[in-house]
Amino acid sequence: MSFLYPSFLFALAAIAIPIIIHLFNFRRYKTVYFTNVRFLREVKEQTDSRSRLKHLLILLCRILSIIFLVLAFAQPFIRNKSTAVNTGKKAVSVFIDNSFSMGQLVADVPLIEQAKLKAREIVTAYAADDEFQLLTGDFEGSHQRLVDKDEMLNLIKEVQPSTKSRSFSDIISRQMQALNKSNASQKVIFTLSDFQKNFSDFSLLKTDSNFQINIVPLTPKITANLYIDTCWMESPVQIRGQVNTLLVRIRNAGDLPVENGRLTLQVNNQTKAISNFSVAASSFVIDSISYTITETGWSRAELSIIDHPITFDDTYFLSYAVSEHVNVLEINESQFSPYLNALFGNNEFFIFQQVPYNQLNYADLFRHQFVILNGLKQLSTGLSAELKKFVEQGGNLLVFPDANADISSYNALLQLLGSDLISAFTMQKKTVSKVNNLDPLFSDVFQQVPQNMSLPQASGSLSLTKRTTTTSMPLLTFSDGSFFLNKYAVGGGLFFLSAVPLDKSYTDFPVNPLFAPLIYRMAIFRESSPANALVIGHNNLVGIPADLSHSDQVLRLSSLSDEFIPPQRLIGNQVIVNISNEINQAGMYALKDPNGIEQAVVAMNYDRLESDLRFLSMEELLTAGKQLNIRVIQNYKRDLSNVIAGQGLGLPLWKVSVIFVLLFIALEIVLLKFWK
Repeated sequence: MSFLYPSFLFALAAIAIPIIIHLFNFRRYKTVYFTNVRFLREVKEQTDSRSRLKHLLILLCRILSIIFLVLAFAQPFIRNKSTAVNTGKKAVSVFIDNSFSMGQLVADVPLIEQAKLKAREIVTAYAADDEFQLLTGDFEGSHQRLVDKDEMLNLIKEVQPSTKSRSFSDIISRQMQALNKSNASQKVIFTLSDFQKNFSDFSLLKTDSNFQINIVPLTPKITANLYIDTCWMESPVQIRGQVNTLLVRIRNAGDLPVENGRLTLQVNNQTKAISNFSVAASSFVIDSISYTITETGWSRAELSIIDHPITFDDTYFLSYAVSEHVNVLEINESQFSPYLNALFGNNEFFIFQQVPYNQLNYADLFRHQFVILNGLKQLSTGLSAELKKFVEQGGNLLVFPDANADISSYNALLQLLGSDLISAFTMQKKTVSKVNNLDPLFSDVFQQVPQNMSLPQASGSLSLTKRTTTTSMPLLTFSDGSFFLNKYAVGGGLFFLSAVPLDKSYTDFPVNPLFAPLIYRMAIFRESSPANALVIGHNNLVGIPADLSHSDQVLRLSSLSDEFIPPQRLIGNQVIVNISNEINQAGMYALKDPNGIEQAVVAMNYDRLESDLRFLSMEELLTAGKQLNIRVIQNYKRDLSNVIAGQGLGLPLWKVSVIFVLLFIALEIVLLKFWK
C-alpha cells in the first residue's frame, strides 16, 4: 500500500491523546450519595474486570478512529503493478453526447445533465496544468481548441441538446485531431453517450496506441417510441383541383402494438384530413391520407401524431409547389403542328408557344417544363447541348423526327442523352400491338383498359439500335417488337423518342384516342420532383431557377422568427442554395428574392436516427472494447474522479478509511450509551 500524501502520517502522534485521557480520567472514582439503605437493593453489581474491559474497548475505538482519520488525509492506495504510474502533462478530450436521445429522464433527471455531471468529475480528476478539449455533436469550430481546467468546466455548463447526430468513429477521429495539437506526453479520450446501435459503428473505428480511449455508457430508461419516419406523394406533380394522396411511413419502436392511432394533416394551417392507423410492435405501417388541392403556389403541409414522452419526431413537414400553368414549347422547322396547337392552344392550364428553329433563343428553353421537337431535319450541336441541360435539370423533352432527318445529328443528341440510337427511315406498314399501361405515365390515362382499343398505325418508321447502358422504357410497341414510342430517364427529367413523324401522312397517331391523354401526361409528369422534405444536418442543396437578367440576385432564407443569407452560387440556369448547417429547428423556411417574393419553400425535419431507441448492452460494449483496447467504465454512477485516480495510481482507499472512522465513532457511542 502506498500513500498520496504520506506527510499526514505524522499526525498519528495524536493517538497519545485518548491514551492520556484514559489513564487520567477512567481511574477516578465517582461518589454516589444516598439517604436510605433501601436504595442499595437497586444497585447492580459490577465487577472490576467488566469495567476495565469497557474502558479498553472505548480506548481502542478512539485510537482506531484517529488512525483511520489520518489515513484518510494521507489517501492510501493499492498500486496496480501491471500498469506503470502515469506521470507528466496530460491532454484530455471529453465528448458529451447531446443528441435528442440523451433527453430521456433517468430518476427525473435528463440523461444529458448526468453526462455533464460526469464530465465535470472527469475534469476534476486531472491537474490544473493539464489541457482539455470539449466536444459535442455540434462539432463546433470553437471546440477544436485546447483549454485550461477552469474554462473546460465553464464550457461543460453551456452544453445544450442539439439536432446533430454523429457516429462514434467520427467522434473519436475528431477527438484525436484536437489532441494531436498538444505536445502532452499522455493523451486521454472520454466519450459519454447512451450508445444507440445506429450510433455505435465500432467496426469503422481506427484506434491509435498513442491515445487512451475510455467510454462511459449512460444507461437510459428504455422507452417505447412511435414516430413518423418519412412521407412521400403518390403523384410527383400536383395540380389544383386534383386529389393528392400522401403515403406516410409510421414506425413503432416499442414492444407493444399501437391501436387506433391518429394521423392529422394540415396544409397552410388548415386541417385537411384525419386518418386512423394501427401498427404492430417493433414494426411499421404505410398509411395513406388524401385530400383535394385547392390552392396554387407553394403549400406547407404538416403531418402529426400524438406520442409521449419523445415528441421531436411526432411531426413531419413537407412542402410542394402547385403550378398554375405548365409552359409548353414546340420547336418546328417552318410549319407548326395543328395537332399540338389544338391540344394546348385552347387549354388555360397550358401556356403554349411555337417557335421556328431558326428563331429559337436557347435561354427560352429553361422557362418551359415541356419541349417538343417536331419535324426538324437537322439538329445543331449547340441545341443538343442545351437540350441535354434542360432535361437533366428536370424538363421533359419529346422528339418527333422528320422522315428525311439527318440521322447523324439526331444520334449526336441521343448519345448526349444516353438513349438508344436511330437508323434510317423505312416505309413499312405497322400497327401498335402493345401499350405499357404499367408505366406510371399511364396511371391516370385509363380507368379500365378497353379490350378492343384502337391503337395507332404507321406506314413508315425509324429503326432503333439498342445500346446496353440506357434507361429505355417502351411505352408503345409495334406488333413486330420494334419501338413506336420510348421513354428515357435523364437526370431529373424525361426524354421521349417517337419512331414516326407527327404527320398524318405517315401515322394516324395525331387523331388516335391515345394521343391527347398521352401528350398531356408527358407535359405534366415528372420522373422525380424536388425534395419535398429535407433533413437537418444532411448535405442539403436546393436548386432555384435563376432569372438571368439578375444574375447577381441574393436569396434569403426566412422563417417566422429568423432570416439569413445562405451560401449560394449560380450554376448554369439555376441558383444552388446550400442550407446544410444554418438550420437547427424543424419547420418551414421560405427562400425569397430581393423583392420578397417566395421562390421556394423548404421543409426541414429532424434526423430520425435518434428515434430508434435500441442501445448496445454492456456485454456488447465490453466485447467491442476488448477487441479495440478501449476501457469501458461500467458503473457511471460512481464518482469518476476516483475511478480515474484508480486507473492512474491504483485502487484508492481513502473512502474506506472514512467509513472506518465513522464506524468506530459509532461503536464508541454505543459502548458509552448502552454498556452500563
